[in-house]
Amino acid sequence: MKKYQMTKDGLLKAQKELESLNIRRNEIIENIKTAKEQGDLKENAEYHEAKNDMALNEGRILELEDLIRNAEVVNHTRTDFVGVGSQIKVKGTNGEREFTIVGASEANPMEGKISDESPLGSSFMNRKAGEEVEVVTPAGTQTYTILEIIA
Repeated sequence: MKKYQMTKDGLLKAQKELESLNIRRNEIIENIKTAKEQGDLKENAEYHEAKNDMALNEGRILELEDLIRNAEVVNHTRTDFVGVGSQIKVKGTNGEREFTIVGASEANPMEGKISDESPLGSSFMNRKAGEEVEVVTPAGTQTYTILEIIA
């Protein structure tokens, strides 16, 4: 059974999404029931759309249930090296940036949350403040200096 490393915030977010999808499930069931009452199901677009919504919703519910059931909450609070849960400040060719190292299931680069399994995230893992890190990316090799490990 695969364990998913997650931060406490990531697990809470997954639990809230699951709760929301379970509420959505009831709404979709009502939509299907209403669409069925309209008659001929072969040409009933509302019915087919509701059935498609149900399939997508159920698929995501299964994913989240597996994720939550197999979550391993990581609470890395040390500031002497980078681990899952660390917030770091780095300096690269494009200036200073902050990242939070998270498990793969909660990564969101637009929010500065990078996976510990990504090329960038894995390059920072177990490193210390002051270390220079080279990361091979599709755009070429990037060099970063870890300025600070916030926690």
